[in-house]
Amino acid sequence: MKSKFTGRRSVSLIRILFVYTLLLSLFAGGVRSQDEFELVQSAPSETIYESSELPKTFDVWKKMIDESKVTIDIEAFYFADAKGEPLENIIESIKNSSQRGVKVRIIVDSSFYARNDKSVDLLEGIENISIRKIPYGNLAGGVMHAKYFIVDNENLFLGSQNMDWRAIKHIHEIGVRVKNKSLANTFKELFETDWKLCEGNIYGLVNQKPVNVVNSENPVKLISGKYGEMTLYPSFSPPVLNVTGFSSEEDELLKIIENTKERLLIQIYSFSDKDRYDTVQFSKISDALIKAAGRNVSIKMILPDWAMRDYSEDFLKELSKFNNIEIKISTIPQYSGGFIPFARVDHSKYLISDNDISWVSTSNWESGYFRRSRNVTMIINNNMVNEDLVKVFETGWTSPYVNFIDINKKYESVKRN
Repeated sequence: MKSKFTGRRSVSLIRILFVYTLLLSLFAGGVRSQDEFELVQSAPSETIYESSELPKTFDVWKKMIDESKVTIDIEAFYFADAKGEPLENIIESIKNSSQRGVKVRIIVDSSFYARNDKSVDLLEGIENISIRKIPYGNLAGGVMHAKYFIVDNENLFLGSQNMDWRAIKHIHEIGVRVKNKSLANTFKELFETDWKLCEGNIYGLVNQKPVNVVNSENPVKLISGKYGEMTLYPSFSPPVLNVTGFSSEEDELLKIIENTKERLLIQIYSFSDKDRYDTVQFSKISDALIKAAGRNVSIKMILPDWAMRDYSEDFLKELSKFNNIEIKISTIPQYSGGFIPFARVDHSKYLISDNDISWVSTSNWESGYFRRSRNVTMIINNNMVNEDLVKVFETGWTSPYVNFIDINKKYESVKRN
């Protein structure tokens, strides 16, 4: 006959084994059950994009900032606020966080600040908030074009959205929010590097010791409530100012295109084989697309009318002539309340490869963005994320805002301001 003690011990052992098995299933392969992932969209007011069920930029940003406890690190091309507009509330949330003792650090591009909106000054001189301007033109010949921020060293946002009220309300944008300490720490390495570069401290970058970062060889696996298990990793530009071990945006983009078997869906703000500052031809991406089309990969691309510039128009027209490559040009209708400068445009930068790979970025497809400017990308392997991005793309592709590129038409410059 078993004693009561033996019975209790058996029950306890069963409970321990159950908990152990549960923990093992949650953490196997580096998968963390408390991680989170969201696709984030800005829908221009009065457009069909407003029907999207994806989380909206304003809601995600505000929640992240309002829930901050220790730190907020923001690296953004610029800040642009307007009275009574949504970024005003985001800035107020940043101020409130600093009053709770949260340490806030902000990096913006110095050259853009010198010539344009100075709304970041609204946060200048506030206790617990530090602001630096990075001279990226002097460092690499381009701009600090990244748009990302990290909350409490674990909650990360990146995307095409600038810290601009119009990017919340009047521009189509796509980003991602990921809660994962390993990814956040990788972006923290980037932020710390650029924080030093703001003051010209390039010595620390040149003499940098290798760090354990998330990259294409060391991706993160996580479980999201909506999307299930996924694999993801970031890539960065420019290589000359990247942290040791970082994956290169240009290299990873080419790898994705080269490995695509059936389809590529691309929505990008600008694409050319050269840019206004560079006379050297930049054909690696277009060459890779043409080769993909040659092996019967279906390629569809949406670009805004803003992309039709003197240096890019002929390039895009020629690209559209290849079999299996279709290009449409979008024009977002003007707001009923009147013309808004630097708004009403599709500013998204994402790619969909086959049924599993998604690429969400801050980079446009011109040489300067990959080789002279700071940009960041998240590469995601997950079928359901891919499906959600396909819905976004198909909304644009079938919308009344787009038309196939016309090789016989001379596109006029779009009024921006």
